[in-house]
Amino acid sequence: MTTTQTQEKSRRSISSKVMEAMRKKDNKIVRGVFRCFEPRGGNMTFSFKKYAGDEVTQYNMTDGDTYDIPLMVAKHLNNNCWYPKHSHVLDANGKASVEVGRKVHRCTFESLEFQFEDEDEEQETA
Repeated sequence: MTTTQTQEKSRRSISSKVMEAMRKKDNKIVRGVFRCFEPRGGNMTFSFKKYAGDEVTQYNMTDGDTYDIPLMVAKHLNNNCWYPKHSHVLDANGKASVEVGRKVHRCTFESLEFQFEDEDEEQETA
């Protein structure tokens, strides 16, 4: 085996170890309340799969109910279920332009026990 092949095998084994640690962390079960904003008080059905080799899991959640779900699904609901709201504005010269506005969340998963790493870092720096 050449040096290059040995280095590549080493990188793959490190990557697989890191990936396994991420998978273990993402599969941790967390408890929280699902909030649906579109339609308000409604429910949402979706499929989810993050890692190769995982099965696609179907979720059906109703607004206000408490669920025990994997951390990766909670992160998905809080970070990926939104759309941008744009607006038309006039600049100082009266020329119209489109302004990319704020994120409008379709749903959230309110934690009863967990915090994301990003929030922990923000609190430490504050």
